Amino acid sequence: MTLDLYCERLGPGLLAEPVNAATNAAFLVAAWWIQARARRLGVADDPGIGALTALVVAIGVGSTLFHTFATTWALLADVLPILLFQLVFLWLYLRRRTAAGAATALLLVTLFLLATLASRTAPELLNGSLAYAPTLVVVLLLGWRERRRCGRPGLLTAGVVFSLSLLMRSVDQLLCPWLPVGTHLLWHLLNAVVLALATAALMPASPRPDAAPEAAP
Repeated sequence: MTLDLYCERLGPGLLAEPVNAATNAAFLVAAWWIQARARRLGVADDPGIGALTALVVAIGVGSTLFHTFATTWALLADVLPILLFQLVFLWLYLRRRTAAGAATALLLVTLFLLATLASRTAPELLNGSLAYAPTLVVVLLLGWRERRRCGRPGLLTAGVVFSLSLLMRSVDQLLCPWLPVGTHLLWHLLNAVVLALATAALMPASPRPDAAPEAAP
């Protein structure tokens, strides 16, 4: 059965959402940018950064599968990498950017997971965007913390961009009569920026002393 969740899809078929499918290329660009920045800062061998980069690629692939096949299994391929990215990012941030020990970090990640799962119980609200409310709250709080304590605005900027991204996802169906292609494509483009900024927030602010010089991406 074909899942018709977004404005652009008017029927079955692999090419029924060409714009939504094509804009997933933004996630591949984001993954390239993350790795280029990691190399410049001398952290390309960081397993955490590598895992997040791989998940960004998986998000792009999974989303492409859903916007072409539009089936239940493709939906899982779409949402699972997104959830995994959030969990891995939160774990890495708590362990690397705060004084949280492993037990505390695990508890907070678990609570975040439970909140996220609970928010998915009302998929009819805001075109399903309520599922990302816990993510928005966490990113804004952590971004505010980064800005206040470290003077680094990247994660807070990611939170602001994510707010706009969620708005675009939420109004997709509402604007169908006036904008047949919908606004879900902006969810993809803006989220690629969010993932890149969030991952960059885990990197050092300047190159490691032993990092080889490299041009900025």
